[in-house]
Amino acid sequence: MRENKILTRLTKIFYTSIICIIFSSCDNSTNEKHSFENYEPIILISIDGFRWDYFEKTETPNFDKIIDGAVISEGLVPVFPSKTFPSHLSIVTGNYPTNHGIISNRMYDQEFNETYYIGQGSKAVVDPKWYESEPIWVTAEKQNKLAMTMFWPGSDAKIMGVNPSEYHVYDGSVSHDSRIDQIMRWIKMDIDKRPDIITLYFSHVDSQGHKHGPESNEIKEAIQEMDRVVGNLTSRLKEIGVFENCNIIMTSDHGMAQLSPDKIIFIDDYIDLEKVYVVDWSPVIAIIPDDVNETYDQLFDQHPNLKIYRKGDIPNRLHYNEHKRVTPIIGIADEGWSITTRDRFNAENYLGGNHGYDPKYQSMHGIFIAKGPSFQSNKNIPPLHSIHLYEMMCHILNIEPATNDGSLDSTKAFLSR
Repeated sequence: MRENKILTRLTKIFYTSIICIIFSSCDNSTNEKHSFENYEPIILISIDGFRWDYFEKTETPNFDKIIDGAVISEGLVPVFPSKTFPSHLSIVTGNYPTNHGIISNRMYDQEFNETYYIGQGSKAVVDPKWYESEPIWVTAEKQNKLAMTMFWPGSDAKIMGVNPSEYHVYDGSVSHDSRIDQIMRWIKMDIDKRPDIITLYFSHVDSQGHKHGPESNEIKEAIQEMDRVVGNLTSRLKEIGVFENCNIIMTSDHGMAQLSPDKIIFIDDYIDLEKVYVVDWSPVIAIIPDDVNETYDQLFDQHPNLKIYRKGDIPNRLHYNEHKRVTPIIGIADEGWSITTRDRFNAENYLGGNHGYDPKYQSMHGIFIAKGPSFQSNKNIPPLHSIHLYEMMCHILNIEPATNDGSLDSTKAFLSR
């Protein structure tokens, strides 16, 4: 009897030990799946229209925490034209617009006999035939990295036959915090499903800048809102112990200039609009004329704040001569000036702001802030050109870049490895 009791106790101990080993193994497996050790994703953030000096306009405690110990430039110099889609595509491809194909927010392709335009629901935006260069998410996916995008311009098109592992078709009604929720869901995935690079996009500051101008109270409120959103993201990354691992890159596509109803160029004072097709209007007017020489002669040197060029004669520093979608005549307004017609003019439409101007103007410069294990600490750098970010991100991800116009040498000075 006593031997049976001892045997029973030993059997219980044996099975209890087995169960503990099994659960311990499960716990270890679960911990491994959710561990953030050696996980160092890139989080690429664009705050559309956030001018380089906007931090000076209001209190930004959460931005300040990011900036403390970060790499920060005196500005991010956009490509020409300094518009949303050309600029965003240049950030993620490393190419000038004439090499990635998106030469403006609105453009005409004679071969397709179609017009590309932006806006929610635009079929052209998601049509891959317009895109001629490889974005970072395509480069990553082709080299067995996972990319996930939250509304970055162009990321909902199947460029080069490749989509990000997960992406969202642009929907401006999705709240800022819901976008952060999605980022956190991706980061909390099992380790083999987590993204190596995430993109995140916000348009609020740009919208308020257009409506009210860069010196308005509304722009201050928009900056404060983005500061709150950045605080939400960083606090949630810290809660799960991954903030220090993340390579956070904060950018904007361009700045913003103040408009005025007193700074108007009436293009119909100089040309007959029946004899031209105006593809894009202001501040860079793109014209397909019936007679190139006639239209050029009518416009050249007629207004002191409008520079007129034939295709091929645009200043080389703008890198804007070579693409088939660049129209035969281009007019570039000076900073703060607008191009319209007398019939279309309404003074109330010119009380806000605009961009698209020559990037030589500091008002067109955006932001560049980088923080994380791949970056040096407390590094202030001169203005950085946006085409160099693609090579930098490829280096951080340890992948081979596609052909591009940027240079890794332009960013090596502030990288930690």
